[in-house]
Amino acid sequence: MKLTRRYADDARRKSRLPVRDLRGNFLITDSALDAAARLLPSYRGADGDHEGLVFLLGRETETLTIFTTALAPDADHGWGHVICDEAAVGSAARSARAHGLGILGQVHTHGRDATEHSIGDDTLIVMPFEGMLSIIAPWYGRVGLRPLKALGVHQFQDERWVLIHPASVRDRFRVIPDGIDLR
Repeated sequence: MKLTRRYADDARRKSRLPVRDLRGNFLITDSALDAAARLLPSYRGADGDHEGLVFLLGRETETLTIFTTALAPDADHGWGHVICDEAAVGSAARSARAHGLGILGQVHTHGRDATEHSIGDDTLIVMPFEGMLSIIAPWYGRVGLRPLKALGVHQFQDERWVLIHPASVRDRFRVIPDGIDLR
């Protein structure tokens, strides 16, 4: 999986992605979501905020994907781009496997309020797989990652990326609490 983002006026999407319902059910732990929210804005430089990227690690079955961990890979990042090369992806995959997990999705940021994939987001994710999620957080992730339906949730369906309808995200992508106290 490699993500390359570079903004240029001619690279912006001229038409919207199709909007579809989420296929499958997805859970993310409270702690993984909080970790991603902390890690994304940490991609910075002397020139200020940069786009950031975290991989979502977890386990999956035929009908359920559970994200348990957020991993910030080594990446070239700056205003308008974040690039994770194959060596960094390999390192992330080895780290995931060492914990019995796989790289099952990603979250990356855009520097403005846009939450839809750019053309680069569509084409430069290495080895997308059916059902994979790619989530866009606006404003370099500084506004948080909740509620999930406010983010740009994309899924790889039928060999292409589609934007997921917020109501479908609400119904099929849930946060698992770290603890429940019924006292």
